[in-house]
Amino acid sequence: MGRKPYRVELYYAKGRPIYNLVKDVKVRGKRTKVRVYLGHDEPSAADVDRYRANFAYTIEARAAEKKAELSSTLYSSKYLTKDQIKTIETIHYYYKTFTDLLTRSEIDAYETAFEISYVQGTTSIEGNTLTPKQTYDLLVNGIPPNNKSMREINEVQNFRRVKTYREEYRGKVTIDFIKTLHSLIMNNIDFDSAGVFRRIDVTIAGCELPVTPPPLIKEELSKLIGDYYWETDRGLHPFEAAVLFHYGFEMVHPFMDGNGRVGREIFNYMLKKCGYPRLLFLGKDREIYIRSLKLGNREKYAEMIEIFADLITKQRYSLLMEKLEEIVSPPKDDHQLRLDAFYL
Repeated sequence: MGRKPYRVELYYAKGRPIYNLVKDVKVRGKRTKVRVYLGHDEPSAADVDRYRANFAYTIEARAAEKKAELSSTLYSSKYLTKDQIKTIETIHYYYKTFTDLLTRSEIDAYETAFEISYVQGTTSIEGNTLTPKQTYDLLVNGIPPNNKSMREINEVQNFRRVKTYREEYRGKVTIDFIKTLHSLIMNNIDFDSAGVFRRIDVTIAGCELPVTPPPLIKEELSKLIGDYYWETDRGLHPFEAAVLFHYGFEMVHPFMDGNGRVGREIFNYMLKKCGYPRLLFLGKDREIYIRSLKLGNREKYAEMIEIFADLITKQRYSLLMEKLEEIVSPPKDDHQLRLDAFYL
């Protein structure tokens, strides 16, 4: 929503004046600054305005990367490498810088574009066949497709209420939160089991490991939730903790249907709650997503988490850098920031 003007800072080296354009950087009590060299001559007010415009992207990019460098040292990890943490933190601060500079209407356009791709992706992983265009028409314009079943339509349009609930909810992940998400996701699909833990044993196709027996579901979920907050409170990186929770949730498999959609919703809620951008689960990535969870079955957690880290890096890293430069660079006469086409 705007930024403070970068200040001009003067210091002397070997008796000569040095002018820099400076932005202060702070991450949880750690402070530093980023600079752009301006020269030896004192800039005029007009020069300063021009420098602020011309070097905005350089400063903002350096600031985001410096914040990532500082924050990376604050986290522990069991499976993420230092380089992976640095990359995720860079995405984190590029995302924060980018969204901080958007207007309210621009944020709405950005979030709408993401939501359409997210809903179409998370439902298509489960076999839903609505296209991105049909998903957009249904969620934004209220126009249902002619050639789809009511189940497929409800699977998609239920996310309207999921979105409202997600945005209004401010608390931690709880058993009630999980049940509410499930009841919204399964509305008009399976009234009897919506928001209700399963009462019979089930198996997951292609999974050799047993899921949690019904009498232990609440206990196992409570333990998962408790472990997640215990670990993050003690410095485990939030992305790693969210992936481990997601895998654990899918292995508990608390509901008869809808576990994948609920689990992915919780995963992204955890990321957003900690300031990270959400991950798109796209139909084209279904095989690699399923493969990552199967790695968890073999206790190859580092490889499982690496797949999730690679997905968010491919989706966000270059795109956020590009859009940040677009929004802070001097505008061209024919330029339009295309947030409506951010993902579609």
